[in-house]
Amino acid sequence: MPEETITFELIRKVHLEEQKSPTLTRIPTNFFHATSNYINQKKQLDIDDRKASLELRSVERLIEDIFNRRERKILNAAIISARTGLPPENLSEEERPFYNSIVAMVKNRRHELLSVMMPDKRKESMAIFKEDTPEFVGSDEQTYGPFKIGDTSKLPEDDMRILLERGVVEELK
Repeated sequence: MPEETITFELIRKVHLEEQKSPTLTRIPTNFFHATSNYINQKKQLDIDDRKASLELRSVERLIEDIFNRRERKILNAAIISARTGLPPENLSEEERPFYNSIVAMVKNRRHELLSVMMPDKRKESMAIFKEDTPEFVGSDEQTYGPFKIGDTSKLPEDDMRILLERGVVEELK
């Protein structure tokens, strides 16, 4: 959705759509940043104006509710994505870093706990990434990544060897 001028009506519309949908809805580009600017502009107006003051409080409540609902939906989507590899629709660029970090944590937790409960015969090594690396399917058919420089992860021995040869990772001992 293209960037739109933020108005009280637009915020209400986004809020209603977010309330109705169990999944993330499409929001305008840079919605949260643009809404922050809108709120700051409203705060600079005459605060003694009762109508403006009520509208500002209403907008702040709506925005917080939109944020909370989307945050919960992102958490649910991250859990599903960690299992299936399917990314959610309508994730904003402002929300993407949060989503990616949650997916990475869920995948690592799943891998660590499941490997204890159902030990795999394959050997794993701990790697630190020396460059940004997109998501990939490992030799154990698990999805890994995406990784940023400095991220760490346990990787199957076969994948570790390939990434070491390419200079993408360094083994942590």
